[in-house]
Amino acid sequence: MAEKFDYTNSSIPKSLMRLALPSMGASFFSSIYNLIDTFWIGHLGADQVAGVTLAMMVFFYGGIFNNLFGTPSVILISRRYGEGDHDGVRWVVGQTMLAKILVGTVFMILAYFFMSQLLVLIGANDKTLSYGLDFLKWRLWVIPLSFSGYTMMTTFQGTGDTYKLFWVQGVSAVMNIVLDPVFIYALKMGVGGAAIASDISEIYLLAMGIILLNSKNSYVKMNPFKYMKPRKDIIKKMISLGIPSVFDNLSANLVYSIVLRIASVYGADLIAALGIVNNVRSISFTLGSSMNMSTSTMIGQNIGAKKRERLKKIILTSIWIGELLIAGYVFALFFFGSQITYFFTPNSNVAAMGGLMMKFFAINEIFFIIAMIGYGVLIGGGLTRTTMMIGIISDWAVLAPMVLIFSSLHFTWEFMILSFVIQSIVMSGLAMGEVKRGKWIEQKV
Repeated sequence: MAEKFDYTNSSIPKSLMRLALPSMGASFFSSIYNLIDTFWIGHLGADQVAGVTLAMMVFFYGGIFNNLFGTPSVILISRRYGEGDHDGVRWVVGQTMLAKILVGTVFMILAYFFMSQLLVLIGANDKTLSYGLDFLKWRLWVIPLSFSGYTMMTTFQGTGDTYKLFWVQGVSAVMNIVLDPVFIYALKMGVGGAAIASDISEIYLLAMGIILLNSKNSYVKMNPFKYMKPRKDIIKKMISLGIPSVFDNLSANLVYSIVLRIASVYGADLIAALGIVNNVRSISFTLGSSMNMSTSTMIGQNIGAKKRERLKKIILTSIWIGELLIAGYVFALFFFGSQITYFFTPNSNVAAMGGLMMKFFAINEIFFIIAMIGYGVLIGGGLTRTTMMIGIISDWAVLAPMVLIFSSLHFTWEFMILSFVIQSIVMSGLAMGEVKRGKWIEQKV
């Protein structure tokens, strides 16, 4: 059995860094993959980038179904582990895998039969549709395995065994990076080759995760397949916690689909620029997600261990660590955004648009990190309904109306990007306001 780090008694800064840094490192590899993937696809052409960008929106909708059981599994795993209930952890992991395989299969079938309609609805045109379809037909079949692979990662995160998370996810990303040019260019498969490279790396992620969970040095040694006999009580609890996350993510994806639809009016160059910027922003998403998960794990384990006196310091420490870690990235986006975008595309118009977008998002990320940490506190405490309401308000009372107003008044596309910044400011304020109220401390899960 591995020597376990105690996150309920050890130094809070050390504990957060021990959780966050390996997670960031693993996600950083994935971010580098996204950037390199964008580089290779970007040199195929703007239509190819736009097609893959639109196809990824379908996967974002798939992520909603993944989160139905993904977010609750993090909450329950960290809380049960903090309570010392290791058998409870095993049952949560097994039930999560069972549910994700079933849900992933349903989504895969539906998306396969309606992928053309989905892409057109999001904003695909005659030039971009074929590339989106080529990408999806190779990616959809792996969805159930991909969802299950994420369960391995949330188990490592929830128990605090983040070094395994780093190595498994890191190797998976490196594998993807190596395979990308082989399938895209050497085998001349284009965007379909990028999809196959991702499929192989995600299958590895699942297989290696299962092997490590069943190894003797696992924090909670288990064979998850032994705990897949349906447990109504656990499934019911996860659905109760997960439905708000589904609506939150559905809200965010619907709003982003509206934004993409409006952006498509400006042409494929703007869609391509937004796709490149979003892939560059994957570094920000990595930092935000890592701080969110680390804060959530710390909150969950410490509430489970009845160490409430540590909670306020956990929150404050998370905020200053998060802002410190993102400072260099924000600086690079603001002052070198154009140079960064030019690296990914030879199209000067796309690069110019992307460079200006990055200045807006550099400001956005300062508030985005605070919002993600606030979400982490509330999720760790089990208040998924509260995070849902914050998300819906910021999406439909802030972002959507602003984008629609700006577009109807024929404002330039820069105002559409400004709407994202204002949304993050509102979201961070609402999240930290709910954290201050403190209801998450008493929530039972």
